[in-house]
Amino acid sequence: MQRYDRLGGLLWMAIGMAIGVESIRLGTGSVSAPGPGLIPLGCGLLLLLLGMVLFIFNYGTTASPPTVCKEQAISWKKLILALGYLAGYALLLEVLGFLLVTVLWVGANCRLGNMNWKKTVAVAVTATLSSFFIFEYCLKIRFPRGSFGF
Repeated sequence: MQRYDRLGGLLWMAIGMAIGVESIRLGTGSVSAPGPGLIPLGCGLLLLLLGMVLFIFNYGTTASPPTVCKEQAISWKKLILALGYLAGYALLLEVLGFLLVTVLWVGANCRLGNMNWKKTVAVAVTATLSSFFIFEYCLKIRFPRGSFGF
């Protein structure tokens, strides 16, 4: 398992370096006047750093691979449902609006994780309203209102 993690670390380092080189080729500009390659450069450096961490922490380890409990096994049904919820979110965002679709999407994903209804409603409403406040009022980014107007 550690061998694959080391190979994965090398792969992410190579991808990070390639993104960094191409973003520098695009031109990074400065912080006050950013160019088109500034954010990709940051992302490439982050991938490079995380790849290095993955490689270094798995270098020279000889521990046995962890055993997977039955509860930790991949639930393909939940995975496919989560992807379906994400596709439904993208399709319904313009029609129903940000607030309604986001509450439903977060709530559906919370229920996939076996969260009880009280916590599900609290998390869905809190996450939706806080993201709405941050983007609409602080960053002045408009979300789709949908056919209901909210």
